[in-house]
Amino acid sequence: MYRQTLPGIKFSGPTHFGPILETFLGHCRKQQGGAKPTNYNVLLILTDGTIHDMLRTKQLIVELSTLPCSIIIVGLGEAEFDNMRELDGDGPSKICDESGKVCSRDIV
Repeated sequence: MYRQTLPGIKFSGPTHFGPILETFLGHCRKQQGGAKPTNYNVLLILTDGTIHDMLRTKQLIVELSTLPCSIIIVGLGEAEFDNMRELDGDGPSKICDESGKVCSRDIV
């Protein structure tokens, strides 16, 4: 199904992760409303280009890192993916927002 569907998908830019991450943050917060939350949320983002709202993206990932969730980013095609590598929490540098607040855990 993937091989049949992907050729018909048209990607366009610029690439902004902020709106989908804001929606995901709201969803994850809503899931926390019960006395004993049991849901773990995973967001899959398929993208073909450079992230154009990197500061907002980092801020939202820092906020999301306190909730039971993960984000999987899959880069498609031959675009520049350095920003996505930067969001990967593996290694010595952790994601931090403009104020210097650091992710509480690796979620990307």
